[in-house]
Amino acid sequence: MMCREIKSNGETRRIERMTAFVAVLAVALLLNTAPVAAKQGAGKASEPNWAVHVEKPIFPSVLLSTAFLKMKNRHVLGDPHGVVLVGIEPGVAHAHVHVSVQVDGLSAASEYDGDLESATKKYVIAPTIRWNTDKLLSVHQPMPTTISVSVKENGKALGTKTKRVEVRAVNDVPFAVRESNGKTKDLSPLFAAFVNENSPVVDKILKKALYYRAVNSFAGYQQGEQNVEMQVFAIWNVLQREHVKYSSITRPSGASKRIYSQSVRFIGDSYRMKQANCVDGSVLFASVLYKIGLYPVLVVIPGHMFVGYYLDKKDYGHFQNMQFLETTLIGAGKQPSKYNWRFGHFLHTPRSTYSYRQFSQAVAYANKEYNKEALPGLRAGKPGYALIDIKAARDKGISPISE
Repeated sequence: MMCREIKSNGETRRIERMTAFVAVLAVALLLNTAPVAAKQGAGKASEPNWAVHVEKPIFPSVLLSTAFLKMKNRHVLGDPHGVVLVGIEPGVAHAHVHVSVQVDGLSAASEYDGDLESATKKYVIAPTIRWNTDKLLSVHQPMPTTISVSVKENGKALGTKTKRVEVRAVNDVPFAVRESNGKTKDLSPLFAAFVNENSPVVDKILKKALYYRAVNSFAGYQQGEQNVEMQVFAIWNVLQREHVKYSSITRPSGASKRIYSQSVRFIGDSYRMKQANCVDGSVLFASVLYKIGLYPVLVVIPGHMFVGYYLDKKDYGHFQNMQFLETTLIGAGKQPSKYNWRFGHFLHTPRSTYSYRQFSQAVAYANKEYNKEALPGLRAGKPGYALIDIKAARDKGISPISE
């Protein structure tokens, strides 16, 4: 894993770089390649032909976060999100087919029934898999499983085919895939699945922030831009008091020559273990900001991520009047203790503290990073640059993964 160095207060910080290029927000996030269909001989087939294609490896993070993703038509019968594809050319016209799928240890028996009108057309069927979400959430190490597919045509059994596939850990996030044509498809919006505004740890952070009195309330955009900045600082200060440190742990649970992925911590794990890399810290901040009514974005440049947010609600979607934060600098320099004084109105005011100066430095660094590197890359449409808008990701159907 490549790293870049950031200097703050005379100290050298290493910031982890991701391994592949990412681009602008994409909708097709299911790692789909061209569906596999059965071979067709010369003339009309007298016997049905069928084949099975499985999207592999299986990423629980994708299954859990994209169930409600608004998909374009994949020209499949059944579930447009399906990862088990059955290509079939029926033996007769108006054939009734029954497809049954079982994923060992991860799903209940899943079925598809339908009529195929033409005997010369190749159909692709994707049954809706009845995933056991608790099982998917419990996959913390890579594991093998088998997928068994059985097909019947007009009541006649055509046999069973079994595929062995790898299941990745739930924390593995595929952020790019190299397709058969050599092009790379961006999957970086999947990082939005680890922004979890519903996590119990968000309320813990907000409760502590109110106790320390950097702000009196979390009012979103209701009290002006300066208050927005102070709400972000209040979150920063809590994480400093809890001594959350930078930790460059990104290695995924498996390797692939085609799919680029990395491990991302759930925000509760980052908070409890007091460790976060650039992605972990960014999704943690974005989770809290989105919860309190702000509009955060994840800024991706080649090998790095930081968080941004709109200072005024009316500017949302226009990519202006935004502020950015380098979350990896939370643990740099002198850290306040959770036993330190609470902030006051006259003594020990938030803006007079070393914590606020560090926050301002992290904002200044990220703003410069955005204007000098990210913005030119975004305007030029260069690969490796992206703004992942959390509200837009939610609107498109990318759901947070529960912890």
